[in-house]
Amino acid sequence: MRIAFICADGGIPVFGCKGASVHIQEVLRALLREGAEIVLFARRLATPPEDLQKVKLVALEPLPAGDARVRAEAALAANAQLEQALQAEGPFDLVYERYSLWSFAGLVYAHRQGWRTVLEVNAPLIEEQRRYRELVAERQAVGVLKKLLASATAVIAVSPGVKKWLTGFTGSAERIHVIANGVDPLRFMPAPAPQPGEAQDAVTIGFVGTLKPWHGVETLVEAFALLQLQRPDVWLLIVGDGPQRQKLQKMVQSRSISGVAFAGAVDPATVPDWLSRMDIAVAPYPQLADFYFSPLKIYEYMAAQLPVVATRVGHLSEVINHGVTGLLVPPDDPLALCASLRQLVDEPQLRRRLGEAARRFVAEHHSWDRVAREILRIAFQPSGSAP
Repeated sequence: MRIAFICADGGIPVFGCKGASVHIQEVLRALLREGAEIVLFARRLATPPEDLQKVKLVALEPLPAGDARVRAEAALAANAQLEQALQAEGPFDLVYERYSLWSFAGLVYAHRQGWRTVLEVNAPLIEEQRRYRELVAERQAVGVLKKLLASATAVIAVSPGVKKWLTGFTGSAERIHVIANGVDPLRFMPAPAPQPGEAQDAVTIGFVGTLKPWHGVETLVEAFALLQLQRPDVWLLIVGDGPQRQKLQKMVQSRSISGVAFAGAVDPATVPDWLSRMDIAVAPYPQLADFYFSPLKIYEYMAAQLPVVATRVGHLSEVINHGVTGLLVPPDDPLALCASLRQLVDEPQLRRRLGEAARRFVAEHHSWDRVAREILRIAFQPSGSAP
């Protein structure tokens, strides 16, 4: 089975440290384990990890930095190169594209050839671009998405929120399937439980992820400050980097909060080690009108057998069973988050019970191997015959 995997997004270093990078790498690994021969078409390539050396790499032209309109025009023009590259490397049994704002030629060409095609949509990029960056050529961006949707045998959305957004462009949800992100349980082995009578270290609360406004880390810092007034022997470990790092560090300094460590960006291969240093893990998402994330961090926390505290937003109550595989708190509420953290700090048996149940849940329902098998099932199911 030959698969063309396309990531034409100039903002994603395929073998980098971003969540999007990790997602791509894990899907590639899982597809390789399913016996696929993969050709990866991407703009930002580097030397792949050893276990991805079998993937053939085809470099797409880099996009110019700077002006958003110039960048968009260059990305649209680059569709010709993508079609030529796909034609040169074909034929393929499946062309699988991660949605980016301006790329359409891969799926359109594959559709003309009668190949199976899958469009993976991880976020409502048009809305993100409008809200957080600069949206230029909106008409063309909408046209690109409609071409992709028309050319896809099947569409995969990573969350119900993304599916809802896509339905607004298709008018039908029939070909849109929700497959959440996954995790490799074998990479995230739980830390050994302390022996009876063994001295306990200070409890470490942790966060892993990009430091951006929509991750809610400010609320976590506020909750930790409140917790430390009640339980001084706690630590906060923040793993990741991003535009909010300086603001968060100033927040810690101005409030004289002790016991906070910023690890910065880390290699994805080292994330299991960082998680092994934590006793509690937090996903403090703020209230968003259109929550659409499928958080890698939550699945990784759970695989590492950590008790998770997350906010009750979007579909997260379907991911975390409150009181069974983790705890849910209201968003943007430092007092409520502090109370749940204090409960876990005080009750090591509860931490252990939640963590063990969480690991069982993701191993059974959210492994990357399960994700890959579901992708292939959807792509090749008889009812999803190529249009």
